[in-house]
Amino acid sequence: MKHYEYKIIDTSKDIEQELNRLGAEGWQVVGVTTKKQLLIAPPQAIILMRQIQVSSDARATPSLAEAHA
Repeated sequence: MKHYEYKIIDTSKDIEQELNRLGAEGWQVVGVTTKKQLLIAPPQAIILMRQIQVSSDARATPSLAEAHA
């Protein structure tokens, strides 16, 4: 099962540097928002997402392939 992590950042003067740093950590931009669209976000916020690597020990249920083995 895939797990995702989300982050909302405010735009600022050094947003390009911050996006480059976050991109190197696996974050991808999935959207932008304004205050009217999302009340908890500051105006012109950027929404990022990345997939989280989960160890095999952390899985609670077997995958379909494992269930038939």
